[in-house]
Amino acid sequence: MPKANRPFIIVAYHRGRSAEGNLEDQLTMDLGLRDRVAIVGGSSRGIGRAIAIAFAKEGASVTICARNEAALRRTEIELARIGSQHHVLAIPADLSIPRDIRRVVRDTYNRFDQIGILVTHVAGTDIGPAVEFEDEVISAAFEANFFSAIRLSREVIPHMKQQHWGRIINLLSGPAQQAAEGMALSTSSQMAVMGYFKTLANELAPFNITVNNVISGPVDTELFMSRLDDQAEEQGELSEELLKRAIAAIPIGRLGKPEEVGDLVAFLASERAGFVTGTSVIADGGRFQGIR
Repeated sequence: MPKANRPFIIVAYHRGRSAEGNLEDQLTMDLGLRDRVAIVGGSSRGIGRAIAIAFAKEGASVTICARNEAALRRTEIELARIGSQHHVLAIPADLSIPRDIRRVVRDTYNRFDQIGILVTHVAGTDIGPAVEFEDEVISAAFEANFFSAIRLSREVIPHMKQQHWGRIINLLSGPAQQAAEGMALSTSSQMAVMGYFKTLANELAPFNITVNNVISGPVDTELFMSRLDDQAEEQGELSEELLKRAIAAIPIGRLGKPEEVGDLVAFLASERAGFVTGTSVIADGGRFQGIR
């Protein structure tokens, strides 16, 4: 092949420091998140924590919030080591409570003077036959998932419109895409999120604000393993057998890693995903077999 026609690739080369303080050579893709400000709900552990870490590694400032203050403080320390204490704000909060939502958004703006990224995170719901749920239980599920996402978005959208840039990403779980036994509350509340935010994506597109969902399958977290143990106890089976069956249903042959979901969310929040809006991205190792 003539020299002039040879294909070539330009790679950004970055020389940085590891957590231990030693210089290390790294190849990086700049996602354009440096100096952006993100609020990540349910971010003390598991996938939420991995998302916050992914943002911090890209140079963003991050507000983390969750009800478990002890776990929240541990994640705060971890994020401060990645960036600095100045770039992380930890707020103990219950995002199903409107006044906590207003406090998280207000304190974030007062600290960082902007808000560009919001990641909502669904809460767990009661499991059981759909016909047996009382109104109070159904209302609690929608408060935790549907209304919390709406209220958070409503609080941050004025800031995003002002800077003509924003990213809203809802982190959902498997029942959002197909019905599962005992998961009526999870399915219905998450489908409501998908419907509402599809319309919101159209309304916000002219302001350069994208709105998307990430639907994650089984991911190797403490919460997933705890629920597996509870299910095994209820059914009188071994947790190991339930885990084998869960993995057997995943074509890729393993559970997901929190970091994989975190990196996906970071990409959707980036400049490189600016043409992606109003859609749901599935990260489940091929588990969902529908065509969409």
